[in-house]
Amino acid sequence: MTDLVDFLKSLIMTMSQINKKYQETVPSIIQEMKGHVESSDEGKSKKKRARKMKLGRNCLYPEEDQQIRTWWGSNKPELNEGDASISESQVKSFISLLRTRETQLQMILMLEVLALQPLASTDRAEDSQLPGIENSVEAEASKKTKKKQQSLADAVDMHADLLCIWQSTSSNEVRLLEDAQVTDHTREGQKAQRASAEPLRDFCVDIIMPL
Repeated sequence: MTDLVDFLKSLIMTMSQINKKYQETVPSIIQEMKGHVESSDEGKSKKKRARKMKLGRNCLYPEEDQQIRTWWGSNKPELNEGDASISESQVKSFISLLRTRETQLQMILMLEVLALQPLASTDRAEDSQLPGIENSVEAEASKKTKKKQQSLADAVDMHADLLCIWQSTSSNEVRLLEDAQVTDHTREGQKAQRASAEPLRDFCVDIIMPL
């Protein structure tokens, strides 16, 4: 349990890392692709040496840049007649939706850690082999756990506030894009769906409250 909690913690990004990823790294990758024509040799899978899954200075995991390129290549809007390139507002709309999904994922990770930390603390206390200092070890572990839980709880609240702000200020272009993506993922033979008018409420009801 301790190993699981530590692994989940390693996946949690700080706000500065998320800001850098979606304000600098992702836009730069898309900007690079906008002026790039894929050759016949590109896009083919190449065997690469396994790398440690650790965030780099650009706030991406190893090979995540290629995943972003694949995502953009599959989802980028088609150019309208007379347009020389995709508008910056369209790019920002796509990045906004991607950041919203990652923010939701970060909240899930934090809530998972909050739910599992008490169990991990119990494991640590049971592993103590020195009866004379058992009480002090438990007390210290309890203090650290409570401090970390409060920090994560504050981070969850901050992410929730951001999601509220983004939903209340999202443009019509973003709402249309959400609706288009829901329709695109509707399976053949199913009735076409529309994007929820209150996606944050649905996320809270379906994900946050059960956790």
